[in-house]
Amino acid sequence: MFFANQLTLTVTHESTDYDLAVLHGCEIIPQAEHVEEYGMDSIFREAVNKVKFKVDFKAKYAKFNPTLADWWVMKVWNAGTGGSDGAVTDTNEVTLFKATGTITAQAGAETKRLQAEISDIYFPATPIVFQENQYVVLDLAGTGRTIGFSNPAA
Repeated sequence: MFFANQLTLTVTHESTDYDLAVLHGCEIIPQAEHVEEYGMDSIFREAVNKVKFKVDFKAKYAKFNPTLADWWVMKVWNAGTGGSDGAVTDTNEVTLFKATGTITAQAGAETKRLQAEISDIYFPATPIVFQENQYVVLDLAGTGRTIGFSNPAA
């Protein structure tokens, strides 16, 4: 069994990794639209095809480095400039990210890991949630192009 508190999550931009800490939840949803096809002489479905694959990616986390040069979220709005000046860049270029999540389970003396890697994620918004008597939480939702699963060594 995997326990959600043993998830590690890293977001990568170009060659720099940013570990997300104090996670409040993560969702990885690979999906495709399905098109059903019917014939003229039958009420039953003849075939099903998949189209438009995507990976919905959602993460809430509370610990981050607010220094603009180190805060990866600024790179969403500063495509091509490095994201260190704190301003939104006037460009239609979209910055893409990679996310890698690993969960670990202990089965007796054996440790098992399941890892998912989502590539080409874009984030259309970067909400920061402020609630009374709570830690500040970044609540991000993006869409990735592909996903791969692996079992890395423990």
